[in-house]
Amino acid sequence: MNAISAFPRLGIRDAEHTFSQLNLASKAQLLRDKIKLLRQGSKAPQETLHQIENHLNAISQEPNLLRQWNHYELAYEGFISAGSYDDLLNVMLSLRSRAQILEARSQEVWSKQKLDALEQEVRKGAANGTVREEIATFARAIYESGFRFVRNAELKSKITRAALFAAALFSLLVILLLWFFQLKQIAPSSAWQLVLIGCLGAIGALVRATLQLRHSQLDVQDLRVEPAVLLFRTAFGAILAIIAVLFLQLRVIDFPYLHTGDPSSTPYAPAALFVFAFASGFAEQLFFGALEKMTRRPSLRERQATVPEYSEPI
Repeated sequence: MNAISAFPRLGIRDAEHTFSQLNLASKAQLLRDKIKLLRQGSKAPQETLHQIENHLNAISQEPNLLRQWNHYELAYEGFISAGSYDDLLNVMLSLRSRAQILEARSQEVWSKQKLDALEQEVRKGAANGTVREEIATFARAIYESGFRFVRNAELKSKITRAALFAAALFSLLVILLLWFFQLKQIAPSSAWQLVLIGCLGAIGALVRATLQLRHSQLDVQDLRVEPAVLLFRTAFGAILAIIAVLFLQLRVIDFPYLHTGDPSSTPYAPAALFVFAFASGFAEQLFFGALEKMTRRPSLRERQATVPEYSEPI
């Protein structure tokens, strides 16, 4: 059993699922009412209306919520090709209100000037089949961008919860080790202290990596390898903390006020070593980022920018 799923979800996921179902039911019913009006007015091809109703009926027969939304999207695209000019204007305004969800490449295609031109065609009542197909393609682009956004957000949420759970386990281990060392009166110079120092470095690196993950925008390919990256950075933070503490004990750089007694004859206070260990793990990104820059290949655009332009000899 997944350790994360052992904890209660506090109804958050269930509430999101219920809201999505209610939203879908409301939109599907509104679309049914509009199709009913189109059928009564005989202003749209009956075959097209029949296909739209088939997709709407498939929603109630499909148990998977994502597939239900897919059926609704297909019905919605069919409605764009069959709706009246007033309906088409409402569709266009509704789509424009959600245009900010488009990805960067899609925003280049569906620029503000492009959308203004489509809206003007609809307002003038000159929306022919080509304009309707463009609006349907615009709706599909918004749907696909929203789907990718939800998928990435869900995957990112799972990775973040797993990272926070691992940080909580390391923190609990640190507390147990501190209690055990105090109980057994283990000396600060004991090799067992390196275990505690490594755990503190791992916590620092894991907390820093988790905070960066929460504020980053990664695609699905990067998110799939992110658990391995977090594991590596956690281990690297632990190693970095141990190296930093061992380097301090060489007294190449000394801090007299951090010793337990006479700086020339007493070791560093355990609390000082613990702070250095956590800070070293938290600063792991500086070394990790330097390694990434050393190993990162330049992109094709960067390589082309470094190539000098050819000029014919005079």
